[in-house]
Amino acid sequence: MIIIMIQWFDDLSSLQQIFAFFAIPSSLILIIQTILLLIGFSGDSDIDVDGFDSDVSFDQDGDLEGGSDGFALFSIRGIMAFLCIGGWSGIVFAGTDMGSALAIFLAILCGFAALVGMAYMLKLILSLQSSGNINLANAIGKVGQVYIPIPGDRKGSGKVNVIIQDKYTEINAITNEPETLKTGEAVRIVSTDETGLLVVERLKRQ
Repeated sequence: MIIIMIQWFDDLSSLQQIFAFFAIPSSLILIIQTILLLIGFSGDSDIDVDGFDSDVSFDQDGDLEGGSDGFALFSIRGIMAFLCIGGWSGIVFAGTDMGSALAIFLAILCGFAALVGMAYMLKLILSLQSSGNINLANAIGKVGQVYIPIPGDRKGSGKVNVIIQDKYTEINAITNEPETLKTGEAVRIVSTDETGLLVVERLKRQ
């Protein structure tokens, strides 16, 4: 199997090989992420699993800053979808008689369509998830991970990944910490606020 894949890669043109470098790894990552999302992740909360998030914008430090309506264009999954679909489309287009510039343009166009489609699909999935019977009070005391950075001093909301009622969930959160909580940081849920957001604090290392 490996020999066949190597032979397939060697038969590609230089431009197709460049597309393949983006398409193959992103495809593997996207498959794993999608399986975890669909079946629900149940395991050690210290494991970092990328997820979908709310509206995003860039703060002054270039970090992603979350909103609250469940839609994120530039989520990790969205970017993986862009690279995956754009990469495979580029391989196909570059294998035709069209020029390289047109092949690249069409590949980017297909990737962007996949990015938008992934954002809307995951928004729908998470809206169905949020309409269930999850009680956010059950999250208090649990440890989760920051996915979308959470601005300090309650200046905005981000997103955390946490297991509640044996379900892997991604929920909007705020913090009283003076500094922004970065993606990947471990946090503890300390309470909920009147709007249904989780209130988290940075997990102190022992």
